[in-house]
Amino acid sequence: IGYPIFGPKVENITGLEHLPRKGGFIIAANHVDWLDGFYIAVALGRRRNIPVYFLTKSNYYRWTTLALQIPRQKSAIVDQAVQYLKSGKVICNFPEGQRNTGKRLLPGRTGTVRMAIAADVPIVPLGITCSPGKNMAQSLVYLMSNRHPVRLAIGRPLAVTAPDGEITADYLTAMTEQLMRAIAPLAGKTL
Repeated sequence: IGYPIFGPKVENITGLEHLPRKGGFIIAANHVDWLDGFYIAVALGRRRNIPVYFLTKSNYYRWTTLALQIPRQKSAIVDQAVQYLKSGKVICNFPEGQRNTGKRLLPGRTGTVRMAIAADVPIVPLGITCSPGKNMAQSLVYLMSNRHPVRLAIGRPLAVTAPDGEITADYLTAMTEQLMRAIAPLAGKTL
């Protein structure tokens, strides 16, 4: 995969040593800008030469081969993501489910944990900070500007395993809350 000459002006990436060296895994990040998935994919692709796929509901990203479009039947995305993960691919997901420029993380959705359990892969928490664009056009302008630094902080992987017996909603919620507690300090946010 070729990465563009332009791209995020990543000033600082910390925690690269926490990324698993082989096998699939999920990067779970906070979501502040329209181009977060692009920033993460390009920065980690340049540093580790691995493609990072990201899940999206938006049609804005159909042009890229790194986007996994969430189908209308949302449950199908878990099956699709699990296939990618089991084949050794890396997926980035935003558990908040939407962009959030506030000082507090939104409650996480359980899909990331469900995918990790089904694929038997770790989740790597990641905090991203940047000046968010008010819309896609402004984000694209920021992308081309030297005044739009992006910072990525990568945390230690979380091993999420299926408990003995049935995976309950309470278990998924508890593990998702643990994940959000790991992301918050990396993103400079609170819960």
